Amino acid sequence: MIVKKGTVVCPSVAGQYNFYYPQIDKEYILSMDIEVVRLNWSVRDGKVPVKVISPEDYLPYKVLWLEMPV
Repeated sequence: MIVKKGTVVCPSVAGQYNFYYPQIDKEYILSMDIEVVRLNWSVRDGKVPVKVISPEDYLPYKVLWLEMPV
């Protein structure tokens, strides 16, 4: 799935039991389109987890959280 430039995303933060949660107090606005795959994790705070496929190293995070639909 392609997430378009201008989409607001949240990075992941490790929490209770080493589960990942959206860091809702820190948001990024994408400056380019990115390719992601949706993870089969629970939705948290209305946000869906996705794994960044391409481009690699665009952000210092591999898992981002975003609101659907994009």
